[in-house]
Amino acid sequence: MPFPIGPYDSYMIKDIFIGQLEVLILVSALALMSVLFLFFRFSKLGLAMKATQQNSISARIVGIRTHRILMMTWGISSAVGAVAGLLISPVMMHPYMMWDPMLKGFAAAVMGGMTSLPGAVVAAYLLGIIENLFGGYVSIEFKSVVAFVIIVMILCFKPSGLFSRHYIKKV
Repeated sequence: MPFPIGPYDSYMIKDIFIGQLEVLILVSALALMSVLFLFFRFSKLGLAMKATQQNSISARIVGIRTHRILMMTWGISSAVGAVAGLLISPVMMHPYMMWDPMLKGFAAAVMGGMTSLPGAVVAAYLLGIIENLFGGYVSIEFKSVVAFVIIVMILCFKPSGLFSRHYIKKV
């Protein structure tokens, strides 16, 4: 099935070449992240999802139908995964094509904080920059290992992530 954008179509801004596919992926990802951020921040369903995630028993007590919320959560995550698969499949197409982005996404979520969506986005950008600098200056063969070394270092010094607060439950 042909993709509407060719792999070699690109824009030239001064001395920099940017592929149309990369621009499409960037714009789509930013739009999807913005929609999800606004959804979780301002909609009743998003607030119900956050309440169910934090404490499902308390959410059920205040009248939130947690089983429906969980079904909606799985549906939304499936849709986001489908969009990610559609956007990345023209770049790399093989049976394990989502393995590397999934591991990098998990690394960014841990690095930024599991409860902070903006933190995960900033951490993903930092992780990508650090990883590519390491691959360019040190060794391209160990480029994938850098994400996990960064996770271990972050978890040693700030266990809840860079942009998340650590809550201590006192009994």
